[in-house]
Amino acid sequence: MHLSKNEIKHLHSLSQKKVRHAEKKFILEGWRALKEALNSSFQIELVAVLPQYLENQDYAKTISEIGERKIPLKELTELELKKIADTVHSQGVIALTHQKPFSLNDNALKQSSLVVAVDSVSDPGNLGSILRSADWFGVDAVLLGKGCVELYNEKVVRSTVGSIFHLTIIEGVDLQLALPEAQKNDFWVMAASGDGKEPYTLAKTKPKNVLVFGNEAHGVTKEIRTIADAVIKIPKFGRAESLNVGVACGILLAHLREKTQMRNRD
Repeated sequence: MHLSKNEIKHLHSLSQKKVRHAEKKFILEGWRALKEALNSSFQIELVAVLPQYLENQDYAKTISEIGERKIPLKELTELELKKIADTVHSQGVIALTHQKPFSLNDNALKQSSLVVAVDSVSDPGNLGSILRSADWFGVDAVLLGKGCVELYNEKVVRSTVGSIFHLTIIEGVDLQLALPEAQKNDFWVMAASGDGKEPYTLAKTKPKNVLVFGNEAHGVTKEIRTIADAVIKIPKFGRAESLNVGVACGILLAHLREKTQMRNRD
């Protein structure tokens, strides 16, 4: 069965943030991301694919799973795909997927020991990198401050390469309220900044930690730095002006995980 004109129009409309926000849905692109979504608790409403992939044995298992779960599977043309997909290289498949909202009322902090907070990161690729690092190092929850790029922005979703389906991610968080609440729950809050006073290798940590990462241009806001228990830095040895926030996130999470393993061995 082929996508109808109304379905194509609807899928294309989800390129707009206001539509995604109103309908609580988003477009997923690519086979790898689709596999991750199928293995998650996210609801997939519709899958649309170029006809040639239906006979390709490399994707037979995924196609079969879509059928077993009774998810509508429809065909579309290259031209129709270009109207819907955000990227030229969508791998011939898209999926209409329901968003999965989390809130701080879900006891996200009480059940966590490692949390990442994101303060006004605006670049979709950078947020995607942060989420991939958070997924790799087993972060319990990610708090996205109110000034962050939208989680379900097409470029964010694509750059997470499926990690968006593995994490507890809470959007629209007022970090000025959430971080003090975390401190009441025995979390040690560390803000990462290039001008921090303490090298991360020497910084104090606790069994429960929050790492805060800031905007690409302005860093962590003054208000959040004031709340933080420590402002830490990654020492510079070369001549680069700054360190990408996604890279910084990976470095600091690797260090925290290593310290946790050492603490558990002792």
